[in-house]
Amino acid sequence: MKITSSCVQRVSKVGPLGLPEACHRTRLASLIVALGCGVVSVASESLEVTDDLEVSGFVRVIGGYLNSDDNSVDGYRDGISLHQQSLIAIQPTYHVTDQLSGTVQWLGHSGSGRESGIEWAYLTYDLDDQWQIKAGKLRMPFFYYSDSIDVGYSYPWISPPMQLYNNKLFPTFEGGNVSYSSSFGSYSLRLEGLYGYYNNDYVMIGGTRLDAEAHFDDMYGFNLNLGRGNYNLRLAYHTGFSQTSLGFLKPLKTALEQAGFSESAETLAATGPMSVYSVGLNYENFSGFMRGEWVRTVTELDFSPTQTSYYLMAGKYVGDWTLHLTFACAENTRTRPSDELQPFVEDPTINPGLAQLAAGYYYTYDRIPTGGLNSVTLGTRWDFRANMALKLDVSYLKETSPYSGFFISRDADAQQNADTQTGTLYQVGWEWVF
Repeated sequence: MKITSSCVQRVSKVGPLGLPEACHRTRLASLIVALGCGVVSVASESLEVTDDLEVSGFVRVIGGYLNSDDNSVDGYRDGISLHQQSLIAIQPTYHVTDQLSGTVQWLGHSGSGRESGIEWAYLTYDLDDQWQIKAGKLRMPFFYYSDSIDVGYSYPWISPPMQLYNNKLFPTFEGGNVSYSSSFGSYSLRLEGLYGYYNNDYVMIGGTRLDAEAHFDDMYGFNLNLGRGNYNLRLAYHTGFSQTSLGFLKPLKTALEQAGFSESAETLAATGPMSVYSVGLNYENFSGFMRGEWVRTVTELDFSPTQTSYYLMAGKYVGDWTLHLTFACAENTRTRPSDELQPFVEDPTINPGLAQLAAGYYYTYDRIPTGGLNSVTLGTRWDFRANMALKLDVSYLKETSPYSGFFISRDADAQQNADTQTGTLYQVGWEWVF
């Protein structure tokens, strides 16, 4: 769909969570100056289009600084960074007929954890005013803001709660969906069903990006959006069958199989069903809003924890400004290693070679994120133009139990042995849609 200020929800951004220390205040001021330089360098004129071709897009310039001992969170460390989430996107849509159109979105990303390229490409066919069919490379709608996750202008935060949105397994799929929209009385309804597959070189598990030969087949699901007055309810369920090979597990899995420990090797297999359940609720009027979202990711894989995440949010509109406060939480279940190698751990003299293999197996399980993370974000947003906004976020992050997978230590051996980690993430952002 065309991205304009009229079709994007009005949202808020972050403000200070309390006065930072003097040195952090200086770093934050430097970050705001750097962001301002980036804003000036970007053109603000809209692209021209023909009768059949419309071109929309968006730009994000995001800066951040993390105050945390020897850790990184979402790519941010104890130095000002402008590249983790800054991006630009161009989205042309060509109308072949009044009913048939084609859309492509190219996204240029500056972060090291994401490649630039075609983010989605699909055909849309409108059967009538109520029924619509899409086919191609589409966004995987796990969450409330899945369709607009890269369009920072469309939501309150600079970064949506990482406990949910960093645990998306995969962002897109190839296939199709069918949607039905209608209204009856004071209610509005939109129902969407999808079917497809995903093949790529990574997955997200427990908030951590893992290199993999990722294959998810027979994927299907639905989204139901029901609105009445100022309220909106979203229910969603998506499932698929994983046939994924995680690169870092392959040597260990092969060694276990060759040593005859098939039960332990099987616990490292990434084959089986995976499901995502989600519920979202939104209330909004002219003076403010309240929002909440709950997501549960369930797998039958022994090494993959079941994760339950949610956030609660309240916001207030004050003229062109928006203030908001968000609490977010994520909890992981414990993983289930086999105990057939335990005797070699308890008495390494039985077989020193197998004792070393056993140590590697249980060490791998110890490194899987099974802890929890809470966060509080206070933010503000200034809509200084119809299609532009400035934002400021301050987020306090605290692990409820180690290791959550969100804090990445510079010392790889320390991140599992350390106590629960804490940190404060400062972010500023400029959002532009056209």
